[in-house]
Amino acid sequence: MWYFRSPEIVFGEDSLSFLSLLSIKRATIITDRNLLKTDIPERVRRALGEGVESLIVGDVSEEPPLSEMTAHLGRINEFSPDWFIAVGGGSAIDTTKILFFLYERPDLTVYDVTPLVQLGLRKKSRLIAIPSTSGTGSECTWAAVLSEENEKRKHELASREILPDYAILDPALVLSLPLEQTRNTATDAIGHAVEAYGSTWHNPFSDAMAEKALELILGNIESVIKDMKNPAFRNQVHIGASMAGLAFSNSQIGLVHALAHSLGARFKLPHGKTVGLFLPCVVDYNYDSCTERYDKLNRLFPDKYRVGRLSDSIRTILKAIGQAQTIKEAGIDEKEYFSNLDALVTLAGESTGMVTNPKDSSSADLRNLFIKAYRGT
Repeated sequence: MWYFRSPEIVFGEDSLSFLSLLSIKRATIITDRNLLKTDIPERVRRALGEGVESLIVGDVSEEPPLSEMTAHLGRINEFSPDWFIAVGGGSAIDTTKILFFLYERPDLTVYDVTPLVQLGLRKKSRLIAIPSTSGTGSECTWAAVLSEENEKRKHELASREILPDYAILDPALVLSLPLEQTRNTATDAIGHAVEAYGSTWHNPFSDAMAEKALELILGNIESVIKDMKNPAFRNQVHIGASMAGLAFSNSQIGLVHALAHSLGARFKLPHGKTVGLFLPCVVDYNYDSCTERYDKLNRLFPDKYRVGRLSDSIRTILKAIGQAQTIKEAGIDEKEYFSNLDALVTLAGESTGMVTNPKDSSSADLRNLFIKAYRGT
């Protein structure tokens, strides 16, 4: 027996106004440090309507550790919200999921957030996610990633109960997204769709989301890069990214994310960039175990990007949008990288992404992929 899980999704022009239709009394708005410098959090606050009390927590950093995620939990408990609203990229949304859980269940720890534990959430509050990037898909998933403070690793938490009740996809909120974040998050979304499609847990619903996600992202991302303020192009990529999130949330990630989480935890590279560094070589590695499905995905690439096999087409689109092609090109020192190779392999081997990858991997296989991704051979 299988399930397809999704928040209720509100999308398109002026979708932020949906907030005024909900019976919200007190809302805690969680956002990140960079977004707090913009007018977006205040636009969300105004969209709540008259008479709604709000508390803005706006100091989430990129890929924050647990101590930072929970720094304001006391203020939130005192405020006693009936809704949590995440505004931002994956870090802000994941932080909000964790805070929502801890507010609901102060008797538990974050490590109780597993698919095997019935948490009994939503006794006090509910959860909304409003992405300001087009890529992480966290607004549509029942997972959250936190960085381990002293261990240079990322921990993957998952529970169906931290899936947001609503996801609001307003294209106006991504029009000012900087170039680097635009291509990194789009790369992440492409990786989500490809991994969802190749997952051993793939199913007709996740397949449909992955295929449509690639169609929307591949058909519009280069146009977004060339015309950053075009709302039509932005909207297509924004919707596609959430569809990619739905795809992997309902079939799971694979080896690309296992490697990417490991590299990102050790060297603090943006997650989307790390996904792009591993995606082509992992597709090559998986190809014999996933030939028919990968060939089908390759046919979805527009003619100007489609060359050879799926891995070649991925390299072409990533080059077209300006992504680094190797870890060396991404700026990581060779000596430092290879001195960390054992730790990288160990971290990747502990990832849940290993479970649903279409091809089994030994430590030697992981080591070889890390080496290939560094040198591009």
